Amino acid sequence: MSVKIKTLPICLIIGMGLMASLFGPSTHAATQIQVGNCEPKGQKAYTTIQAAVNAAASGYIINICPGTYPEQVVITKSLTLQGLQPTAAGVAGATVIIAPTGGMIQNATDPSAAALNPKIAAQIFVQGAVTVNLANLIVDGSNNKLSGCTAPALVGVYFQNAAGSLKRVWVRNETLDSGDSGCESGLGIYLEAGSASPGGTGPAVTVNTSTVTNYQKNGITANGYGNGSAGPVVTFSNNEVIGLGPTNGAVQNGIQIGYGATGKLTENLVFDDISQPDTSGDPDAAATGILVLASSNVTVNNNDVGSTQFGIAVRSDPVFGNADTNAVTVNIIASTLIFDGVNVCSNDNTVQFNDIYSSTEAGIKVDNSCTEGPGGGASGNGNTVNNNNINGGCAGILEGSGTGNTFSPQILVANVTTALVAGDVCTSSGSSDLRTFVATHGAGHPVPFR
Repeated sequence: MSVKIKTLPICLIIGMGLMASLFGPSTHAATQIQVGNCEPKGQKAYTTIQAAVNAAASGYIINICPGTYPEQVVITKSLTLQGLQPTAAGVAGATVIIAPTGGMIQNATDPSAAALNPKIAAQIFVQGAVTVNLANLIVDGSNNKLSGCTAPALVGVYFQNAAGSLKRVWVRNETLDSGDSGCESGLGIYLEAGSASPGGTGPAVTVNTSTVTNYQKNGITANGYGNGSAGPVVTFSNNEVIGLGPTNGAVQNGIQIGYGATGKLTENLVFDDISQPDTSGDPDAAATGILVLASSNVTVNNNDVGSTQFGIAVRSDPVFGNADTNAVTVNIIASTLIFDGVNVCSNDNTVQFNDIYSSTEAGIKVDNSCTEGPGGGASGNGNTVNNNNINGGCAGILEGSGTGNTFSPQILVANVTTALVAGDVCTSSGSSDLRTFVATHGAGHPVPFR
């Protein structure tokens, strides 16, 4: 007996497959939820960002409708949070996270032994071995209701031992409401990583096409723990970081990479970090555009830095480690008040192809005043300084007293009192103009956040 097997036409088989693909489960749709009701896509909607974060599984995309969200958000799973752009003319387009009505409270603890204030009040806190991507968001620290230097340190976005990215994020107004502007508080973006033991590679974090304005202490900070463990590996590119200008408050830094963090800074705009109490006649703690402290193998390339007291400073620390083998190249540095366009207070760095204009002290200073890590030797040795364009200032280059440094050739050194000065101090130009008045101290130093 023969058995006949009825086959389906090939067109019907294809059609059934197409139907399954159209109406079967969709991974893409299932992994997207929203905050608000602006997306008519059948996505499950939540009224707060934290509620959506709590409900989401790892890997979800959370779409946040335009609006204002008064909350502190804690994230401990891998997610993408993105503000949605309006689809119609005249519709509000900003997704803004602000302080809760009752003010900011502590929601994180800084685990680093280097931390001066371990208490953190973060608007967005990302914690643990996760990857979180943030995009199209405004984080506004206004009305935080924090008061006094013993209060939790105010932070806009805090990544702790986490990887991810920030793209098109604007962090603003991270200053204490109480007027305690001298407190070491008020960070725009704070990326921190480390462990109890040395070794390994830290998490990678990218900050791209973002803006930080009106911060109290630092605009963007990447710190390790300072104990030899791996800090974050960061890429900062095409960002705008604008300080308060002359202020009597905390000594500001535009961008800081320190305590074992490493990475690349390219095509960032950093301006207006000036500590008003620090003068030529009373030098001490100085504001810095880009600060590399106790971190090695950092590339600072093709950035614009201006209206600061140090433009770019690379400095070793006697407690937390060296700042050796860094590269400062192809930057434009203008109008550094009191101190140097580039200050290198460590060993074996490269400073090349920079354009440096109107520094009060030196265009470039190789500095011997830092100690190279715990039990280390002196700084200011083995540095390569060549092919720079320096225009204006007390000295083109202050050589320091180290050994093994290379200081030629330069592209141009013009309109300076002396082109190349052996030692650490310039000779006064006799001008009363702050931009050309020469301090004879050579002892100022940046103030990092820790």
